[in-house]
Amino acid sequence: MSGFLLPLHFDVFENDKWSFPHRLLRGAFLTSLVMALFLVANAPAQADATQISGGLDGRAMSQDPLWGAGEEGIRLHGAFLNLRHVISDKSGDRYILVGQVDANNNLKELEAYQVYAQVKGPLGRINLRAGRYILPFGLLANLDTERQLIQTQEAVTLGIKLDTGVQVFGYTGPFDYAVSVSQGTGELDDQDSNKLLVARLGMQNEDWRWGLSYMDGQVVTDDDVFLQQGSFDRQRLALDMEVDWVPWLLRGELIAGEDDGRSVYGATLMADYDINAKLSINTVLAGWNSTNNSREVALGLTYRLPKNFILRVADTYQRLNGAGEHSLALQLYWEF
Repeated sequence: MSGFLLPLHFDVFENDKWSFPHRLLRGAFLTSLVMALFLVANAPAQADATQISGGLDGRAMSQDPLWGAGEEGIRLHGAFLNLRHVISDKSGDRYILVGQVDANNNLKELEAYQVYAQVKGPLGRINLRAGRYILPFGLLANLDTERQLIQTQEAVTLGIKLDTGVQVFGYTGPFDYAVSVSQGTGELDDQDSNKLLVARLGMQNEDWRWGLSYMDGQVVTDDDVFLQQGSFDRQRLALDMEVDWVPWLLRGELIAGEDDGRSVYGATLMADYDINAKLSINTVLAGWNSTNNSREVALGLTYRLPKNFILRVADTYQRLNGAGEHSLALQLYWEF
């Protein structure tokens, strides 16, 4: 592989200034981003074994949301650089190496996003992935809304999205499956001996897909001033669906389970309506009942501009344990 990614996370302050390690890493990230843009701009028409992609995500928000898509004010919400290297043999693509680094919050926070190695089996029937990846649970198995204003609800319903572990997955006919065993911490380092099991069985055709997911194990939730934090013995069972009913695209998830023996349940419905090839309406309606009871309703617009730019606007109402707030957000997103 032509590049090497360090799975590090620095967020260090000294007298309200960034310390030397962070400035060094931020400079390295910006240099890598410029080099990637040069390579993409001068790449030949045929794709090489190594693919480079990335993007910039600028946002303006009226106030901090209770959870989800950003922070109050105008800022470069995120920048990312992704390298994907494919090694082939006589049977086709056999080994895949993926590394993505994100720089968030005006480039102040550097972290690994997905970093994994993958071995492909015959005809994709069985594949092995090891590293840090998105957990194959519910809508997450086929939908990553990290760079969108209207997002899925895993921050509330699961408390985890990315984790480090080993995953076996594949396809046979209309069916797909995935089984993951990971740390349950969302981090790169293994903090204890507890493991998290996630499994999903799905079925799909050209117009729809559905899946049944199960999660069981200890989950250490991310730091968040609004949501419950700590280590939880967590079980989840979910039914997810996606229906492509042109011009509508509908996605939904029903989820129930337990947190340390207490019952929890909720649902999410997302709907996109394509007005034309460039403009679409985006909505979400979600509810979650647990120690923290939450509701979210959002309405947004997406407009695709030339040169791979995307403009989004969204009005979101979130309610947590009886306290609610509106936030208005504007996003200019560019990817290459």
